[in-house]
Amino acid sequence: MFLITLQRKKEYAKVSKPEKNGKTYKDEPSTIGELNIENESGEIIFRCATCENGGPSTDTPNQDKRIVARTYQLYWTESSVALPKEWKPKCISTYTDALASHKGRRIHIHIGNYPQDTEGCILLGMQDNGDGTIGGSTIAVSNFYWIINKHGIENFRLEVREIK
Repeated sequence: MFLITLQRKKEYAKVSKPEKNGKTYKDEPSTIGELNIENESGEIIFRCATCENGGPSTDTPNQDKRIVARTYQLYWTESSVALPKEWKPKCISTYTDALASHKGRRIHIHIGNYPQDTEGCILLGMQDNGDGTIGGSTIAVSNFYWIINKHGIENFRLEVREIK
């Protein structure tokens, strides 16, 4: 069994996303963390930064808020979220047997660099930019998906931990 840990590290109150193609974005809070995948021997085989929404965690769907800290299983689903082209529309999502309604949240792991990109999901990046954003998201998500696919999604658990 492989353990994925998402350790939340720091919150930022107001993160700006630059205007793009005439679309403007409101400032949003973000939570930056670190994600590690450990193999059966406890060796870290992958590490990256994470970006989630800031503020309180919730199990309630359609809130654009981060998920509650607990252990989750992963499953493959289809989605229109931002994904590396080699994986579209196949997407990794979370569920927990502890809460029957959690699948309704549709918490995906996908590409994005800003809290405005999360919609309650988990974003992966190769670096923490130190300003409430992450970078290198496409590469991080692609590498993460390859590892999950190689070892079988049923062999992974995601443990989300709150800020210490």
